[in-house]
Amino acid sequence: MEKAFDFRTRLQIVHKPHRYNPAIAQSKKGVWIDRTWQIILPADAGIVLTNAAKDLADYFLVSMGLDVAQPRQITVQEQDKLVAGDPLPKRIYLTSAGETCREGEFYVYRLNIASAIIVTATNERAAAKACFRLEEKMNLNEGPVLDQGDFRESILFSPRSVSTTLGDGFYPDQYLALIAHYGFDAIGIGTGGVLEDPERRKSVNDLITRAAAWGLDAYTVNPFKNNKHPDDDGALAYYRSRQGELFRACPGLKGIKFIGESCEFPSKDPRTTGKPWRESLQDSKPSPGWFPCSDFPDFMKMMCTVIHEVNPDADVILWTYNWGFENEDLRISMIENLPPECVLMATFEMFEQFHIKENVTEVCTDYTLYFPGPGTYFSSEGAAAKRLGLKFHSMTNTAGNTWDIGGAPALPAPQQWLKRWQAVKDAHDRYGLSGLRETLSYGFYPGFLPELALSVFRGPGENFDKLMRAIAVRDYSEQTADLVLEAWRLYSEGMTHCIPTNEDQYGPCRIGPSYPLFFERHEAIPKHSGSKKHPNRICNPVYRYNLDLQDKLVFETEEYAKMAQRFAAGSALLQQAIDQIEDHKKEEAKRMLGIARFIERTARTTVHVKRWHLLKGRLGIYVDTEAIWVGGRKNMPDAAKAVKPLVKDPDPEKILLELVDIAEAEIANAEATFPLVMEDSRLGFEAEFDYGCSVEQLQWKIDVTRRALLEEVLPRLKAVQTTNATKQS
Repeated sequence: MEKAFDFRTRLQIVHKPHRYNPAIAQSKKGVWIDRTWQIILPADAGIVLTNAAKDLADYFLVSMGLDVAQPRQITVQEQDKLVAGDPLPKRIYLTSAGETCREGEFYVYRLNIASAIIVTATNERAAAKACFRLEEKMNLNEGPVLDQGDFRESILFSPRSVSTTLGDGFYPDQYLALIAHYGFDAIGIGTGGVLEDPERRKSVNDLITRAAAWGLDAYTVNPFKNNKHPDDDGALAYYRSRQGELFRACPGLKGIKFIGESCEFPSKDPRTTGKPWRESLQDSKPSPGWFPCSDFPDFMKMMCTVIHEVNPDADVILWTYNWGFENEDLRISMIENLPPECVLMATFEMFEQFHIKENVTEVCTDYTLYFPGPGTYFSSEGAAAKRLGLKFHSMTNTAGNTWDIGGAPALPAPQQWLKRWQAVKDAHDRYGLSGLRETLSYGFYPGFLPELALSVFRGPGENFDKLMRAIAVRDYSEQTADLVLEAWRLYSEGMTHCIPTNEDQYGPCRIGPSYPLFFERHEAIPKHSGSKKHPNRICNPVYRYNLDLQDKLVFETEEYAKMAQRFAAGSALLQQAIDQIEDHKKEEAKRMLGIARFIERTARTTVHVKRWHLLKGRLGIYVDTEAIWVGGRKNMPDAAKAVKPLVKDPDPEKILLELVDIAEAEIANAEATFPLVMEDSRLGFEAEFDYGCSVEQLQWKIDVTRRALLEEVLPRLKAVQTTNATKQS
């Protein structure tokens, strides 16, 4: 059993113990490492390479049980002799020179593995990645043995940026090390309050320094309100005192993102309100943050000016997240006028529309694995970026999670993920896509998914199916690998039924089985006793769905039922595998099974919520007719308010009996979730807003759902049955 937040300790373990499995490793041919080997550092080794070397020594001790000597830094004279002669055997020589990048590569390292192991690289970050690659190879071999040969590998994307899954802005050193081990080279950080609060500034700069020691850059999102148009008097001085001063206060920042909704400025484009979206709710026009304003290029030019005055190498990024639904000509016209030093960023899968059948059109909203991508919006902007010579980044959600199931730390669906990873790699070749934002606030969760992603994003590439099976063998066993692969295939198929809607991503999919079934009375979701933030900020407790779109609602209900079925079938196979594997592998395997079962339970909750909502509508009950989330995007397909009158069903008794069945089934579903969140404290947690599906919140959901049943549904049912009996008599 875990207490709330216990997962934070577990997720700071960089090297897993008991990796060495002699029964497996002895069958491997290659170069064996023993306790007589030494790790050799060059005379000029800096902090990144030194940390990587110490980390490698720790890996041998913790994971392989080998107490090798601490890394030794040789003198310049020894280094000169080494260059002139043959390397001594049983040494791992780490160097940060000797390799060059080809077009489309960011880091290169070479592993020459023989009687000695020689690492050459383009720089210290690349050399550190080589150290982590050695660990990865030994993990797959389940012992301190490496294939002999000369291997050149490259990293195709930079930055590869992730956020923490431990809590908003929480990056302990060991977690930073873990991020680096999985091939990422950047993190997202908040910089609000830096200019006003010296302690805040000190804390942010400390994080930037600690991240850099592991080869990680720091990117932030614009933290300021922008109250001046670039043409206004004093605008240049105004923005120098904000964005410019931010880079003076935090000189280690690598870049800053400007996203429409968080960087609205008083645009003079007559097609917009010229005001922030919260001040534009009653206006038919969009607000500037939600439209590709004709003067956005002027704003971005000023941002580039004030930031590059301080740091000429900083990435100044415009992320077009908020207006991907707008006409392509409008978007491309704006992009064509961006300053050439601006970095363009587009979300990979969003805004795509799918016409399923008559009366059923689905739209990719925030971040989903349902559609691997790329979307039409992304491709159009990628083509423009390539034509214009703009540096091109994307929000890709490629680290193993999305907004599909908010309380799950990962989506264990590698076959579906492969479609996304390969599509992103294709965009690298087609559009020059170079930088990836791979998670949002759900964060980076270590495991086999980011390991597989790294293999795709690394040149020259590997046989994916072969590697996926090798990981299944390593984490489970040779005897159970086929069961595991089939479970993953079923999970992957399940994710193709996880329809991404705002109603569900801000509803049952966000917090899972703690989402309530209200009838007419409702209340706020309670805050977890250990949380700092309130889940109602990211989840509306009253399910909102436009019942003018009943055919769409029914289709989605059927899809989530299929999703639940696929996850249940996959979990049955994974349980069979776990029953057969070695004890020291069971804990991690059970944790992955718990994640899958939590996803299944969330899908069942979503089915129940959708059925409950539709049946209430047939009783004439509509608690809230507003769209669940619009912001400044008034013309989004899912932003319409319900206008049609509800048509009451002539047989309310049948509907009420169905509601009773749904409530009882959902209470049982929530009760079955208790052991999952008790065993794994990461389940039901979301890094930006803390807990939404804890034991406390599950109990609240059960209580309020039971109250709705006992105090509202059953009395109405009894009254209807009494009336029907009177009529019949």
